[in-house]
Amino acid sequence: MAKHRQLRFWDRGVRSTPVRRWKGCRGLTWAPAKTTTDGLRVLCGFRNCYVLLLIAAGPALGPAPANAQLAGSISLSSAEIFRGESLTSARPTVALGVNYDHLSGFFAGASASTAQANGAIRMISANQYAGYGVRRGTGSFEIGVIHRDYREMLDSAYKLHYFEGFAGVALGNVRARVYVSPDYLRDSRTTYYGEVNARLLRSGKWSLNGHVGVSLIPEDKTVPNPGMNLYRDWSLQVDRPLGRFSFSAGVAQTNYPVFRSNQHARVYASISRAF
Repeated sequence: MAKHRQLRFWDRGVRSTPVRRWKGCRGLTWAPAKTTTDGLRVLCGFRNCYVLLLIAAGPALGPAPANAQLAGSISLSSAEIFRGESLTSARPTVALGVNYDHLSGFFAGASASTAQANGAIRMISANQYAGYGVRRGTGSFEIGVIHRDYREMLDSAYKLHYFEGFAGVALGNVRARVYVSPDYLRDSRTTYYGEVNARLLRSGKWSLNGHVGVSLIPEDKTVPNPGMNLYRDWSLQVDRPLGRFSFSAGVAQTNYPVFRSNQHARVYASISRAF
């Protein structure tokens, strides 16, 4: 079977811990996907806050096609970080991600995270995405669309559920993406986000990764001759494999909080397992 590596979506993603990011030719995972004969499905009831994971044995669903890969990950994090801010007020989160990658270039997947709130386990965020990617030598290009769901937001001007289209390029250890959303704002003004991610340093099994992002948000319509406001976010993260697990720790900050009012830098850590 021909093996291929994946770059799975990251928005923070990411960073947002559900599925680790960018370490292959396209899509959304840090690690290469493992070929499996299991069927894996994730059903997310976003408004009802539930996640159901169904794993069926190979004989029940049949072997995965030789030209496709199905992979996933589960992680435990001290906080869910998205574009420089915590979605969970530093509450620990458990996240689950699954993705499908085809040799034709098509990829799709979903991720969801939960945390304790008001004495109960609640859905914090969920993402579903699909796209197409191609690889040429050490570089790659991808386009796609993401649907994002969140339970709460500090700023009522923004929607809890919205779409983003994206285009990304990768060359060596550097990855860049541009996102455009027609419905992030409740009044449907278009918003933009761009990010660059890179592996800055590698020593043995340790790696240091950096992220910078820029948001372009339209000014309020009540402002005469409204323009665009520019905001930024950044993060530094160390990663290390630990047997079948991966450990990450980092610091992130943004000057444009949407989910929480605190603009202070956030320190986070997580451990994950790919399957």
